[in-house]
Amino acid sequence: MAKTNFNPFNPNSVVMPNLFAGRTKQVLDISNKLSQLQHNMPASFFIYGVRGIGKTALAKLIKSVAIANNKQLYNLNLLTSYYSVEEGQNLSSVLQASVNSLTDQMDTSLVQEIGSRLGELFKNGKFKIGAFGATIDISNQSTDSQRDITVKDQTVSILGNILKAIRENQTKDGILIVIDEIHNLANLDTAASVFRNISTTLDVNGSGQVSFLLIGYDEDVEKFFSNDSSARRIFDLHALEVMPSTEAIDVLKKGFAAADFQWDDKALMDNIGAAGGYPHSLQVLGHNLIEVDSDGSINADDWSTAIFRSAHELQTKEFAKMYSFNKTLTEKDKILILMAQSDKSLTRKEIVEKSSSKNAYQELGQLKKLGAI
Repeated sequence: MAKTNFNPFNPNSVVMPNLFAGRTKQVLDISNKLSQLQHNMPASFFIYGVRGIGKTALAKLIKSVAIANNKQLYNLNLLTSYYSVEEGQNLSSVLQASVNSLTDQMDTSLVQEIGSRLGELFKNGKFKIGAFGATIDISNQSTDSQRDITVKDQTVSILGNILKAIRENQTKDGILIVIDEIHNLANLDTAASVFRNISTTLDVNGSGQVSFLLIGYDEDVEKFFSNDSSARRIFDLHALEVMPSTEAIDVLKKGFAAADFQWDDKALMDNIGAAGGYPHSLQVLGHNLIEVDSDGSINADDWSTAIFRSAHELQTKEFAKMYSFNKTLTEKDKILILMAQSDKSLTRKEIVEKSSSKNAYQELGQLKKLGAI
């Protein structure tokens, strides 16, 4: 079989939505909540987890789903924006960039019409969020509070007018604003109050079709809500853990198929645990599997070489300690993979025989209690 030049695995970039696999529950839960925006029922989200766990890839997929108008995913038809926070950046400039990204996708005449109603907030074809004609001393607590109120009021005004425009023109059902790298935000501990006040004010004013999706690390959650525990009620928290082996297998299979490669199922099952369930390590491993193969068919020898190369590459990365390339599959993993690969329902006896597990009956009982089967 001739080998293709296309390698769909890209460790240096966010996974493309068409090659995304796994995270089914999170995608469905968030999509379902976003579908309620058209009924003026706001919902916002906070996706968090360790580095390399796939947070940005999931957010990118959600953003793609939100504009797709896909019947299988709640017919979402939202105006969306994505912004990655720079270190030390203030919330006003983050929100300003986000709303300007929204209007960049709208008809110019419509944006000009919105701007004409907002006066000083609209300058040189862009919206400007922040205090005007004043120097802000961020060390002063009262000034901090006034700044947050200004940011809240101006953002509410802009988003309210954008919503009015897209509703009147029946172009979109609502707005999704994705903000990544939230840990870089200056005064992260006061930001939750601003988001809560924006969402609540829009909701009470009948403009509840705005959703925020924030992305950060585990430790960001506690800091974000530290000064406003009430803000928790407007955010659905989604903690991303390592992917189960069944989903990790789907990731590699999807990539192999996109590259028009064949693969050995047994070699795949035997080695999938090497990446530890981390999406980034799967991308590194998948990339190397394609690169080391010479005949368009991934076999056990390709796995051995690719695992060695991947482990070496990850040694240079600051989060390499997350991955264990000596990891073996647990008995639970083997049973779940066996069931996922079977084209028919398996009896308990068949599972015991095919998995070669001495504790298969016990594992099956635990999996049933957990709702995994």
